[in-house]
Amino acid sequence: MRSAIVHSVRPGDVIGGKYRIETQLGEGGMGVVFAASHLEIGNTVAIKILRREALSSEEVPKRFKREAQAMGMLRSEHVIRVNDVGTLPTGEPYMVMEMLHGTDLGSRLKQGPVPAHQAVDYVMQACEGLSDA
Repeated sequence: MRSAIVHSVRPGDVIGGKYRIETQLGEGGMGVVFAASHLEIGNTVAIKILRREALSSEEVPKRFKREAQAMGMLRSEHVIRVNDVGTLPTGEPYMVMEMLHGTDLGSRLKQGPVPAHQAVDYVMQACEGLSDA
């Protein structure tokens, strides 16, 4: 796992003046996702922060912002909800999303084959999310 140090964001840090970083949840080529607590409301959210390296391209931060704006307008049980956006003092943009709990499809597939009726349900839910988008 790559280190989140590229962000200078660590557990305990407060970003946007209202989200306390709790722990790193995951990461990909473009960003890192953290669990955070909203200081006023107390709920847990997921915060995706674009990697500093991605700022070397003008297009990547623009695409990140468009993604956040598009997702922020969607109201579907099949698409994660974006509630807030911002930029760290160091320049990396972030988006605040609802926190979901469960298992991703990759982890589920490691447990063995998915019964046909369940696989069809997964595909239908993905199609509904794409349709809503």
